[in-house]
Amino acid sequence: MNMKIRLGIFALGTTLLAACGGGFSVDDIEDHAPQGTVAGASWTMKSAVVTDDGERLSVSLFPVEVTACDAFASSDTEILFSAPKKAGEYPLKLELTDLNGSQTITFVTAPGQNVVASEGILNVESISAEKVTIGLLAEADENTINGRFTSSICQGTN
Repeated sequence: MNMKIRLGIFALGTTLLAACGGGFSVDDIEDHAPQGTVAGASWTMKSAVVTDDGERLSVSLFPVEVTACDAFASSDTEILFSAPKKAGEYPLKLELTDLNGSQTITFVTAPGQNVVASEGILNVESISAEKVTIGLLAEADENTINGRFTSSICQGTN
């Protein structure tokens, strides 16, 4: 009986780890422009706007061409997230008790409609004062994104 309880606790712990985005690694990030689905429709990144807001990088990915550093760029669908200004692997997670400890990716599925992904991984592969290379993999409902990109870093207005 004691062995069954231990196995049950182990199985529960393994299930909880998988539910927390533990099933993704940077090796799963594909070597092409970020692409996937948004609201169930095929989606491929054509432009990125990355802004240094002082504390973190603010990132907007678009399926259309936008002007570099256009803080007001928008499209019907886009992918939004913030990233640490330090190279490293950042598993997606939503911490309701510590929002600063959260790392999520938001799919804008239509004007005014968002789906937040907390399953996946973000990889800041390299960063300098001028450029950043980021890989990302995320899934939420009918939304997926997988790929990597390099973008210039725009200076934000504080």
